[in-house]
Amino acid sequence: MPTTGHRLLLTPAGDVEIEDFAVPDLRPDQVRVRVHTTQVSAGSEINGVRRRRAASAQEQVGFAPAGLGYTAIGVVDAVGRDVDGFAEGDRVLCGGNHATHWLVTPAAAQNEAAIPQEYRIEKLPPELTDEAAAFCVLGDVALHGVRKAQIQIGESVAVHGLGVIGQITVQLCRLSGAYPVIGVDLVDERMALARQSGASHTVDAAQEDVVAQIRSLTQRPWRWRGALPGLDQGAGAEVQIHTTSYIGNYPILLKAAADRGRIILVGATSGSVAIESQELFRRELQVTGSYQTGMIDSHPYWPWTRARNQHVILDLIRRGELKVDPLISHVVPFSEAPVLYDQMAQGGQGWMSVFFKWGAAPR
Repeated sequence: MPTTGHRLLLTPAGDVEIEDFAVPDLRPDQVRVRVHTTQVSAGSEINGVRRRRAASAQEQVGFAPAGLGYTAIGVVDAVGRDVDGFAEGDRVLCGGNHATHWLVTPAAAQNEAAIPQEYRIEKLPPELTDEAAAFCVLGDVALHGVRKAQIQIGESVAVHGLGVIGQITVQLCRLSGAYPVIGVDLVDERMALARQSGASHTVDAAQEDVVAQIRSLTQRPWRWRGALPGLDQGAGAEVQIHTTSYIGNYPILLKAAADRGRIILVGATSGSVAIESQELFRRELQVTGSYQTGMIDSHPYWPWTRARNQHVILDLIRRGELKVDPLISHVVPFSEAPVLYDQMAQGGQGWMSVFFKWGAAPR
């Protein structure tokens, strides 16, 4: 008799529903994971929900129902005959949807055209909880951005957006020796958490002039010379890391940058915005995207693959140098998912990292 499970489904109108499904048969090259815990991505997932809810009724007709998910942790309950390296009972992390079961095709890891969820599977150390271990995925997004920034000890950094990736970025910047580390956000509780995470200062983008505050907080005993008129109030941030989905503040980052400052755009912010070209070339600013394209294999110019970054994050968590427990706001049964998605779609108040528990699947 087929195994029956539960999963979350995003409707064309942007509602989140729970549905039963028949777990597909296992192919010889696949591993089946019985999922215990899943973590919500506050970026790609919640943005997808918001886009559907903001679409017109006519646009929604063109959407298909879709799965939701980013990171899943569970136990291997079946292994195809062609798969090596995994056995029933192994505790693993994978890129699964929010569901009781997920099928992984490990061999697809060598195919860069494959969907990441098809091949992401890693054995987990026993000493970490499901919730702590899950942060290695969002953590590797943050770590890649920090690596791209090439932060030197004593450089000033501003982190724009203090969701989960922003909070981890703040901690990694402090571990890299940055000072000051300035967190920028609109939500009071997220700014308070950033100060707990290691931000030396925070700026309320809803109430304060972000450019003026960053330039004031990055004053040095010396003065930078050659700034454009009106931008000589302070040194500006030598590094800025953008971790929000809001593209409209790109011009702010240019104005808040130090001469020859570095700006790292983490993730996949969509849309377009006009910027002043004089800011870029006269002050020699560097703007770099951070999306981990082609990060399956290491090479001499960039040894930090996604898998290696995830292991680094897991080790930092295990050693207590990266603190993720304060970032967890909800650990709830999957039955509460529809209500929580409604809350998350409304804005950043009242939640941070959300986890769903899946229990035992009915047979």
